[in-house]
Amino acid sequence: MVTMSDLATLELGAKVEALQGTVAALEKQIGRAGREQLKANAIAERQAEQLAEALTALHAAEERRAAELEAAHAQRRTAVAEARLEVARAIFPSIDGLDEALRAGRAMLEHAARRETANDLLQRLLFDEPTQATHALVTTLDPWLQGLTMVRRRLLDALSNEGIASIDAEGQSFDPRLHIAVEAVVTDAPPGTVIHVLRRGFVVGERVLRPVEVAVAAAPSAKSVAL
Repeated sequence: MVTMSDLATLELGAKVEALQGTVAALEKQIGRAGREQLKANAIAERQAEQLAEALTALHAAEERRAAELEAAHAQRRTAVAEARLEVARAIFPSIDGLDEALRAGRAMLEHAARRETANDLLQRLLFDEPTQATHALVTTLDPWLQGLTMVRRRLLDALSNEGIASIDAEGQSFDPRLHIAVEAVVTDAPPGTVIHVLRRGFVVGERVLRPVEVAVAAAPSAKSVAL
């Protein structure tokens, strides 16, 4: 005969069994949710890594592009600077021609002065005026030489605006980096001193565009000293 105690025990057992089933189901749900969370975390971490990789690649691409642009700009600046220097170099022969014309004009005046006769000199001393020939030559050459000097000055100024300067050589010690010796002159100056500039040289900054051609002082030979 089933007693009340037995019924209570059976009922309690059923409740415990139901509770255990519920707990098992919850455990399964929790486990499934945990696995889903781990999967979601892994996906999120992978996505974060992919985003970081994409950002790094984008940054590297931007740096490469900036470097390429800077290199292109630097190359363009160099090309423009070289082109401007080539234009400047094209002016050098014109300056050479002007220098030669000025030297020739001054030599003509000096030669005319040396050829004055004693009577011409006497006339100049007495009347305080140059001879007719000398006066005509000076009247003709002076404006011409002044005009050539002005043109040469403008060309040198144009070069100066590009940072190009004439090499200062006369009276300096010979420097093979800047000078080319094309003539040796026996003088009282220390050997190796630049006596005359025969053709201008030019520099831009520390860069030599064209060495200056010079006449250099030479020591007298033993034979010359003996004489």
